[in-house]
Amino acid sequence: MTSGLNSAVSAALSGLDVFSEGINTVGNNIANQATTGYAARSVNAQTARNTGGQAGAGVLDPALVQRAADSVQAAGVYSATATSTAASALSSALTAIDQAFTGSGNIATATSSFFSDLATLASDPTNAAQIGTVMADAQTLAGSFNSAAGALTLQNAQISTQITQQTGQANALLTQLAAINKQLQASPKDAALLDQQQGALTKLSSYMSLGTVPMGDTGAVAVMSGGTVLVDQAGAQRISISQPLPGDQPVLTAGPDKLLLSLSGSSGSLGGLMAGFASVSGAGKQLDWIAGTLAGLVNQAQAQGLDSSGATGKALFQTVPPSVTPGAANTGSASLTPSITNAGALPSNGQGYTLSYSAAGWTATVPGSGQSYALGTGNPLTLNGMNIAVTGAPNPGDSFKIAPEPGAAAALRPTTTNPSALAVADPYVLTAGTVAANGTVTNNNAGTISETSDSVTTSPTTGAAVVPASAFGHNLEVQFTSPSAYNVVDKSSGSTISSGSFTGGNTNIAVAYPSGGAAAGSYWQVTLSGAPAAGDVATLTPGGLNSGSNAQRMSGLWGATNPSLPGGSLQGSALSLIGSTGTASAQAKSLVANTASSLTTAQSNLSKVAGVNLDNQAALLTEFQQAYQAAAKVISTANSMFQSLIQVV
Repeated sequence: MTSGLNSAVSAALSGLDVFSEGINTVGNNIANQATTGYAARSVNAQTARNTGGQAGAGVLDPALVQRAADSVQAAGVYSATATSTAASALSSALTAIDQAFTGSGNIATATSSFFSDLATLASDPTNAAQIGTVMADAQTLAGSFNSAAGALTLQNAQISTQITQQTGQANALLTQLAAINKQLQASPKDAALLDQQQGALTKLSSYMSLGTVPMGDTGAVAVMSGGTVLVDQAGAQRISISQPLPGDQPVLTAGPDKLLLSLSGSSGSLGGLMAGFASVSGAGKQLDWIAGTLAGLVNQAQAQGLDSSGATGKALFQTVPPSVTPGAANTGSASLTPSITNAGALPSNGQGYTLSYSAAGWTATVPGSGQSYALGTGNPLTLNGMNIAVTGAPNPGDSFKIAPEPGAAAALRPTTTNPSALAVADPYVLTAGTVAANGTVTNNNAGTISETSDSVTTSPTTGAAVVPASAFGHNLEVQFTSPSAYNVVDKSSGSTISSGSFTGGNTNIAVAYPSGGAAAGSYWQVTLSGAPAAGDVATLTPGGLNSGSNAQRMSGLWGATNPSLPGGSLQGSALSLIGSTGTASAQAKSLVANTASSLTTAQSNLSKVAGVNLDNQAALLTEFQQAYQAAAKVISTANSMFQSLIQVV
């Protein structure tokens, strides 16, 4: 009888231990439901075996507490976390670019106003108020470029800071994971350590995409990202950041061997930040191209006309000289000195050129475009939009990066606020007859002759009478020797400097611009029409205030058709840049929502396996409490029976 009571009490006591463990386990589950990496625990009560035919021996003590886990679902959470945080980081950068171009840095509106007001001035070139408006527009235009460039520079500075901070946090997590691996070697599959490991991996996946490989059956894992091992049996590989030059794309490497850590735009927040940095840099370079090209073309147009004092127009906007960066591995003594010959012909992606030297000579490539040009071994090298002087001797394998307009948007400034500096007038005005030094016109022509149109060109019309640059700015006289032939005479010397034929009722005269100026290599060309007679004369004199043709040409620069440019013109390039960044920002915001939804799904899938369900835990708690009370009742009953036996005896 007593042995039966002892067995009952022993079984009940083992039950108390198990059910108490169950209550504690449920409590831990509820307390840690929001702890990153925590996996729900469950009590697996196993019946203690006894000799056949005898009463049960209760349950095994201690009871087996199991940790719920699913490596496949956990890997899904890591992947979804990396994708979601990458999308958020990239979206922030793209939104900043969009805001840079739509706030005070609205270059499209400011630039359109400048060129539109130039067109208005061309129809009324002596209107002082309108000239003042154009000069004020120039200030606003420069300010918009400065603002946009400043916003982009600030954004990349912030991204660089975030990359540095997050790299430090990632290194701390890698060190933690290496330490957990060592602890698991001493305590294989320890549930608390595995919780810490999963929490660290989840946090690490917010910074970069990662994969894990088991190292034995202890629960220790090797960690890698983008094919680069970051944690293995030897410990953690520290991630380092470098930038070849200030402002260059950051580079992440791992370990003392500087293994490249390649993170795509979907590889965690670090990957998103790296992609964001590249996008901001690309937008900044395109902005520099637009600013530099605009300034170069306006300055060139200024040099093609005359200001209010009759002098050749000077640069309206300041420009920055090209920069050259020699390759770090160069072994030759060559140095390059580039100069811009045509700002509009420079690569519109703002990337400039990379020049490399081989036995066959120099080759120029445009980064990011696939465009390549064989330049040979001449000196200077002639390239689209540039001439490049070479001094010293290059060796095969030497290379140079050329930035034609570095920081052009931030540096854009009007060179003057003086309204009289605006080159509104044409270099020449045609007058039928002879013009005396005092401006008196004597017209004894028997025939008719007039100006049909004028333009600036780099290639005079075939058959045009070409006037050399040495005569530019001189009074020129067109003297007809017959109805179909004429000479161009330099009034200052009285010498004939060119001749031409008048056929089909018209002719062209092209005057070369002086060398050394912004308009060098171009010609001012006028088309004459009518029915001249032998002995007729027409005079070309420097343009006066009432001539607004040069302002008209200047106003057309913004929308001038150029099929090689994005959007087909300088204006189209600006609108294309602004439009593409706006579209990219909107798409990134949509991606953020989609990836957040995918992350929620992945977390839910893992939670179904390893998460803490409060309703379920409440039910289990009730069961364990009731079972605990039942086991306690067995002990109480056994005690009462034992006391009764004692009294009987």
